[in-house]
Amino acid sequence: MASAVKEIMLKEIERELAASPYAFISNFDSFPLEVLGELRISLSKVATRSLVVKHSLVRKAFSNLELGEVEPFLKEHVLITFGEGAPQAISKAIVEFAKKNEKFVPRAVLFEKKLHDEQFVKALAALPSRQELLTQVVVRMKSPISGFVMTLNQVLRGFAVALNEIKKKKENAAS
Repeated sequence: MASAVKEIMLKEIERELAASPYAFISNFDSFPLEVLGELRISLSKVATRSLVVKHSLVRKAFSNLELGEVEPFLKEHVLITFGEGAPQAISKAIVEFAKKNEKFVPRAVLFEKKLHDEQFVKALAALPSRQELLTQVVVRMKSPISGFVMTLNQVLRGFAVALNEIKKKKENAAS
């Protein structure tokens, strides 16, 4: 019975690893169930799925899919978080949770079929999201245009003031 369950779990891990563009590997030790629930709730907003898995199953799945040596990243309990879309959102959620809970450590990320260490996860969390980058591009594109419009507005305002002064002088001269 146990081997059938392990086979099903192994196939599920392999399927998720093959289907997801990236997978975050984190370790935790002796969490209360409520804390693990909080983590899963925060990750459910940005990730597609999170699984607590056994070391042997992770090793076997990585070996079967030829994804690299995962052994250095397996300590204590292992949580694998799968995602699609923007990887920064998941890495930010994981890093923020790790700051609040010292027993939770982001270990690695499988990104573009390569394993990267904890430093890569933290660097990924520090990157701005796609939305933030698009906002920065729009602001930078808008800035020169706004400056040009303001310059034209000042020239027109100066011209209007000059015409008004000429009008006043002519009115004074006529009276």
